[in-house]
Amino acid sequence: MSEELSLFRNMQQGDVSALEYFFQEYADLLYYRALGYVHHSQVAEDVVQEVFIRFWDNRAKLDISVSVAAYLTRSVVNGCRNYLEHRSVRNRYEQEFQSENSEIDEGEEFDSEELESLRKRLRAFVDSLPEKCREIFILACVEGLKYREVAERLDVSVNTVKTQVKSAYAKLRFDFDLKEREYIVILLFFEQLL
Repeated sequence: MSEELSLFRNMQQGDVSALEYFFQEYADLLYYRALGYVHHSQVAEDVVQEVFIRFWDNRAKLDISVSVAAYLTRSVVNGCRNYLEHRSVRNRYEQEFQSENSEIDEGEEFDSEELESLRKRLRAFVDSLPEKCREIFILACVEGLKYREVAERLDVSVNTVKTQVKSAYAKLRFDFDLKEREYIVILLFFEQLL
């Protein structure tokens, strides 16, 4: 057994110094790999940090028999892809809402009472979603988790997450008019008030 795999076995038994070794050995390499994907230093750091946190948290369940470096690299690449996929979907919905909202008269704005009423309706809308759809919508669209993170947390496929988010957005378009959706984007993506 290689020294690296031996250290990994120690880490599986709770040896923090083994985790520290892997971090010291691979963090920089993984950071630059992530940076090549996401082109943003803070995001690259976050992806690498999340990979090491999951590496430690899931250590007892992991079955690495060839290379820890290969496992970590694959995890970082997957983390970057998930980030980019989530950002792309989020940007697409924001752009769709913005293009729809560009047709709204600028004089149409909500006062604070109307905005509070909209918040209540939005909460009721979320509560009315089927249970799995609601869970996925809250994690992906309110809490901002990546689709793969939602899939892992709820033990469903990434495609299920995508389908349920799409379904929730279709219902949102049906239940709220154009003016309301402009403010819902703000509530969901910026204030996160659910």
